Amino acid sequence: MKISASIKAAGLIVAIVVVYFSARAVFRDDGVNALELAEAAPFSVIAETISPMPWQDEVTIRGRTKADRKVILRAETPGAVAKTPRAIGSLVKEGDVICRLKVDARRAQVNEARAALDKAKLDYDGSVKLYQEGFRSETAVASSKAALDLAKASLEQADLALDKTAIRAPFDGVLDERMVEVGDYLGVGDPCGLVIQRSPFLVVGAISEREVAKISAGDKGVARLATGETIEGRVRFVAKSADPQTRTFGIELEIPNEDGQLRDGVTAQFVVNATHRQAHRVPRSSLTLDDDGRIGVRVLNPDDTVAFASVILLGEVPEGVWVSGLQNDVRLITRGQDFVSPGQRVTVTSGETSP
Repeated sequence: MKISASIKAAGLIVAIVVVYFSARAVFRDDGVNALELAEAAPFSVIAETISPMPWQDEVTIRGRTKADRKVILRAETPGAVAKTPRAIGSLVKEGDVICRLKVDARRAQVNEARAALDKAKLDYDGSVKLYQEGFRSETAVASSKAALDLAKASLEQADLALDKTAIRAPFDGVLDERMVEVGDYLGVGDPCGLVIQRSPFLVVGAISEREVAKISAGDKGVARLATGETIEGRVRFVAKSADPQTRTFGIELEIPNEDGQLRDGVTAQFVVNATHRQAHRVPRSSLTLDDDGRIGVRVLNPDDTVAFASVILLGEVPEGVWVSGLQNDVRLITRGQDFVSPGQRVTVTSGETSP
């Protein structure tokens, strides 16, 4: 069927009218794109001011007791054991002899070195006097001085070798193990005994990366040992580097042990009470991630622009989540945070939100 020219003309007029009114819907009389205006309008968010509050948490850790210092005493010179003057379990002071080796010819070597030193000193004094009178050259005096220095070094070496026959305690403690008996022969590096410092003692363990931020040096802790004792102390050390295998951080609880009742290597469970500190409690729903995968919250600057603040999770309570990393009072976006970006200006409505 053929379409008449009049129908074609009417259809063209209708199409032009539709295009015209469609353009009026998109473009206003002033030529500005209405969609662009809509995009330029600030996004509305709900925010509330969050203030820091006192926070404390408890962390339970499994570990074991450990002597702060213990050392295996080893021979520094070879020889047969002549004496073991200290009984196992006895208290020792720094410098006490634990094992004494036979002197053998070392005393004679000291006497020989001392006699050689006396002779070298006389030779040097004589050379100096003759040099002053013009009967000895400067070179001869220097040679005598070198011989004197060599004799001094030889005496020091002989004295040191003699002194090493006495294997001594390096600090106050307890002789926990004696590894030789009289008559045993020790080579250089062979063990003589084990000395353990009585106090302080440590309870050592490992803390997860989720909880390490909660604990600081100086925090109080209570440990219950497998032997039934309950002991108190303070955190002395928290590692800054994680174990690459377990991703945990080492922690040490220092315990006074003046009475010497604690033993090395006993299984323990200890609870550390984190020091009261300032933290922010935020709603769970306000937590988000940035483009790098860091956990944090979106907050408002004084000019109502959005900023991302990285936080560390400290703990969770029914009212929300405790975090660190925020400073002073912050204007926290609690609704709409997932639809805005850092640097974007928004309109703000204050309101309270549930966790």
